[in-house]
Amino acid sequence: MSDVPLTRKRFLEALCGMANGQTMSEELTLKLRQALLDFGSETPDNLNCASRVEVGRVGPETGPKITGQDALFSDISHALESAAMPAEIRKQFPEISEKDWDAFTRMTTLIYILLSPDGSPDR
Repeated sequence: MSDVPLTRKRFLEALCGMANGQTMSEELTLKLRQALLDFGSETPDNLNCASRVEVGRVGPETGPKITGQDALFSDISHALESAAMPAEIRKQFPEISEKDWDAFTRMTTLIYILLSPDGSPDR
């Protein structure tokens, strides 16, 4: 059984390392991946996530991105903001309106921007 408060703290520390602009991307990627698995456990979904996330630079910004791709999570999330609510979400949460979905996707984008010391919420 994992020590949830400790693993949560390590995961938050790894995320804060990105947000605070730590520059050792390879080291920070390894720390993030391990903290993610310690916190979330080694399920197939979490193992896939850990293997496909890295900390790196795309253009002028540094942050979580798809491994080996020029695709920051903040940019992916920002693109998602213009998408309609998926049918799966509408089915599972029928009480959520499009405006609620817009709020969720905007909050998600802002969280990813927060993890990039170079990011700006003025998107």
